[in-house]
Formats: sequence, C-alpha cells, structure tokens
Amino acid sequence: RTILEIIYYLLTRKEPYKELGADYWDRQREAKIVRQTVKKLEGLGYEVKLEKVGA
Repeated sequence: RTILEIIYYLLTRKEPYKELGADYWDRQREAKIVRQTVKKLEGLGYEVKLEKVGA
C-alpha cells in the first residue's frame, strides 16, 4: 500500500522521486529521541550533560 501511495503522490503532482534517506525520521524526531534517551539514562542512575558537536 505504501508504495502505491508514493506512486500516486508522485504522479498526481508530477514530481520526481527523491530518496529521503534511512535516517529521515530520526532527523525529524531528533529532539524527542534525545529527551527520551536522557530520561532513560537518568533513570538508570547516570548524570547526563549534553553538548552538541558541530558537524
């Protein structure tokens, strides 16, 4: 079904297919993933200090 929905979307909008990448949803949900991971680590007794590394 998902493939058919993608095909329909592309054909009706006459857009070329663009691969979003395997980590697309992770990038979209980055803040939530970070928050959940910190909460889990703190629940295990760790003190967490975050620092984002520039890429």
